[in-house]
Amino acid sequence: MQTAVLLYLLLLLGAVAFFVLHIVAQWRFTATLRKRYPDQWKTIVEADSGRPNGLSNWLRVRRVLRSDAPALFNDDQLNRWQALWRRAPWLAWPCWLAAMALQWWAMKQH
Repeated sequence: MQTAVLLYLLLLLGAVAFFVLHIVAQWRFTATLRKRYPDQWKTIVEADSGRPNGLSNWLRVRRVLRSDAPALFNDDQLNRWQALWRRAPWLAWPCWLAAMALQWWAMKQH
């Protein structure tokens, strides 16, 4: 039973770590883009209304991350953060689902 608890905790910790990595990757991508490519950053975040809006900026950056546009910069750091942003949920969800399955299995044992 100790092994199951340890595995459960490791899976949960892995899921949380990958979800946090997903958020950090977007933040680092944004910081790198803003610092190295200010003109392109301005194009991304300029709102139609002319006023900056945090939620709209976040959604626009996510749209850029989903696209192939960052590859056009030919910037290895941007490409790494984009790749981490794309892969982290694919690693987090299996960990989370495996932890939930392990919890369900443990509840059925009692």
